[in-house]
Amino acid sequence: MTVFIIKIIACVTMVLDHIKYAIPETEGILTNYFGRLAFPLYAFLLTEGYVHTKDLKKYYYRMIIFAIISQIPFMLFRTLVGEWKMLNVMFTLLLGLIAITVYDKEKRKYISIPIIILLIWMGKILKVDYGWYGVTTVILLYLLKNNKLFIPFSYLLLLIFYYYSRIKSFNFGVEIILCILFSWSSTFIMMIYNGKEGKKLKYFYYIFYPLHMIIIYLISLVI
Repeated sequence: MTVFIIKIIACVTMVLDHIKYAIPETEGILTNYFGRLAFPLYAFLLTEGYVHTKDLKKYYYRMIIFAIISQIPFMLFRTLVGEWKMLNVMFTLLLGLIAITVYDKEKRKYISIPIIILLIWMGKILKVDYGWYGVTTVILLYLLKNNKLFIPFSYLLLLIFYYYSRIKSFNFGVEIILCILFSWSSTFIMMIYNGKEGKKLKYFYYIFYPLHMIIIYLISLVI
C-alpha cells in the first residue's frame, strides 16, 4: 500500500468522522467509528514525510502555513461540535514534528527527553486537537518506524490509557471499545505500507483539510 492510498483513506475517513455534525441523519457506525482511522493515519504519514523529506525547513513552513490557514475553518467547524476554542490538528502534528526532530537531532537524551515531555504537555495546555495523545501518537509511530511489528501492541496500550484518562474508569462501554478497536485497526494499514509514494498530489492534502471543514460548515447552514 502506497502513501497515496493511505492519504486517500485518511481523507475519506476524516470526512466520515466530520459529516455527521452537519448532517445528523448520517450518524451511525460508518461515521462514528470508521472516522477513528483518520488521525493515526495522518500521524503515520507525518512521520513518513519527515523521514523522506528532502528539505525539512520547507516541510516545517508548509505545516506552519497550513496550520494557520486551517484555524478559522476549524473554529467554524467546531461551532457545530460545541467547543471551538482549540487549535486544529495541524498544530498537533506540528508539535509532534518538533518532538521527533528533537529526538533525531539532539543526541543528548538528558536534553531531548525533557523537551519532548514538554511538547507533549504543550499539546494539552494549548488545547490542540487530540491533545497530549495526538502528540504522543506521532512520537510513538516514529520511534517504532523500524520495528513495525510492535506498533499494534504499543498503540493499543496508548489508546486504552487515553480513553481511560478521559472516562476515569475501566468500565468501558461498547461505544468506547469500538472507538479503540477502529482506531487500532489503522495500525494494520501501516503494517502493509510498502514504502512507496505512489501518485503525487503534493498540496492537495494540505488544502483538503481546511476546505472540507468549510464545506461541512456551509452544508450545516443550509440543512
